[in-house]
Amino acid sequence: MHVKIYGESGGIVLELPLTKPTGKVRVKRRTKNFGVPVATRREALLEKDYVEWQISYATEEASETAVESVRLSDGRIGFELAKILCEAKRLGILRERDFKEMKEFAKSVRDKTIEEKEEIVRIRVGEEVAGGFVRFEEKVPVFVKEADKYFIEIVLRHKQKAVGFQSMVYLCIWLKNMENSEGNPPIGRPARRNEHVKFKITDGNIIKDVVKAFAIASRKHNQDISEIVEQVLEKC
Repeated sequence: MHVKIYGESGGIVLELPLTKPTGKVRVKRRTKNFGVPVATRREALLEKDYVEWQISYATEEASETAVESVRLSDGRIGFELAKILCEAKRLGILRERDFKEMKEFAKSVRDKTIEEKEEIVRIRVGEEVAGGFVRFEEKVPVFVKEADKYFIEIVLRHKQKAVGFQSMVYLCIWLKNMENSEGNPPIGRPARRNEHVKFKITDGNIIKDVVKAFAIASRKHNQDISEIVEQVLEKC
């Protein structure tokens, strides 16, 4: 199941799957400021669990979550975050001053982006264990913004198909603030087959925080998100 995004009275609804651990959306358990994936079909869900969504803002394929009127200069179509921005403008959750704030923030951090300034460092932390193997640890920079019902992470990763690093943005929503089809948080039991949960966005802070995360994540993300914010303001 893909993420569904739609506006209704009072807010924007996000429908997120609970049982897709290898996809862009998965459930994790917070332990010592670190998230460990949860086998949701086998383990009872807890209050310290959250849904981690590797949210996107553009795609190459048309879909119900794409925004055909919003297109980047490279031809990609607005997606997920662009859809949220459009619905927020339509419902009055975000107003013109909010779009101006996001554009100004992106411009102010254009030369301070994480991907271009940070790196992953490997440090030797021990002597030889056995057979010539020595313990090293990697220090991976992670940037977190915490709020009441959610938090956002920017994590630096090694690029999979190129040399260098890339910044990944994750929107993380506490499961206790989400509802299943019965209108309750699915806490205290394993997830049902193909179960999904809903989260309603009722104010613009969470949206602006995600936009700002992309703006500081990398120079490319900054350029893209600035284009999207401008086009949503004009076309949605």
